[in-house]
Amino acid sequence: METYCQNPLCENQSVKEVPVSVDNPSDQVRSLCATCEEVYTWGVQHGKRASPGLRIDPPPEEKGDECLFRVVYIIDLNAGDVREAAEYTHRIMTDPKSLRPILHVIDSKGLCAQVDLSADNANQDQSTNTADYEAAAQYLADHGHEVFTGPVKGGLWNGRCMDACIMSKKQGDKAAYEFLVKFADQYVLGLSSDQQRQWQEIKDQAAGLLKGNR
Repeated sequence: METYCQNPLCENQSVKEVPVSVDNPSDQVRSLCATCEEVYTWGVQHGKRASPGLRIDPPPEEKGDECLFRVVYIIDLNAGDVREAAEYTHRIMTDPKSLRPILHVIDSKGLCAQVDLSADNANQDQSTNTADYEAAAQYLADHGHEVFTGPVKGGLWNGRCMDACIMSKKQGDKAAYEFLVKFADQYVLGLSSDQQRQWQEIKDQAAGLLKGNR
């Protein structure tokens, strides 16, 4: 056991070794003082009650030439059941035209880093970020609710339009426009032929704005 508490904000002497991993207490332990041990214990118990769902453990430590990482892909989407949600997510992940995602990468020590792959496109040619794309993206956002209603009127589509608004500020209006088109093209596949036709008309009108303004 360490002489002093391993809480970096504490300088007291340690009195107890506490398991860091709740499910596998033999994995790692940490030396804590009496005060920090009490706080830690309360926090663990609260966490077990408040978050009984998914908890992702780090990968095992390997002794090879390369480190082993656990990569987590997180996405929110609407679906009829868990199977449909899984299938839809797989289609998005395997579609080469899908927007590059934000991934969470965990190493064997439990340290987690967030990697935004879409940021690689942030240095795109600024000459393509014109008001033409802004107008086209706005048209998609304003008229898309006629097709993409979700469980709450406009819920799913409004969420993606908000994502596009944030993206336009970080990556430009062209990226926001393309994001809305790609998302809608993927989602519309599960809708009726009439709704697919409606979306095509909306997309054609937006493309017409780009062509007409140039």
